[in-house]
Amino acid sequence: MNYALLSDWARDSVETLVLIGVPRLDAEGIVAGAEYAAVSAEADARSDAQFLLDLRRVGSRAMAERKGMTRQGINKLKTRILSKGNGRLTAQLTG
Repeated sequence: MNYALLSDWARDSVETLVLIGVPRLDAEGIVAGAEYAAVSAEADARSDAQFLLDLRRVGSRAMAERKGMTRQGINKLKTRILSKGNGRLTAQLTG
């Protein structure tokens, strides 16, 4: 994640909210919540992408052993990740 870009976006967003009449403290709180959500979503997407890369590399049996899950559990997790539709990377990984 480009944190400098996120910081610029947050600063600009606060200023935009203030310009449309939102009190600065409220605007800062709103944007801080959005920043937190963005960082969390990016971390989840990165984790999902790493799981799919590892799964493709080593297969469901090895992933099941690593995660202490059944192969069916691994396949369900894969399906759940793919259903999120995390963009081009997911499409590339499932090729």
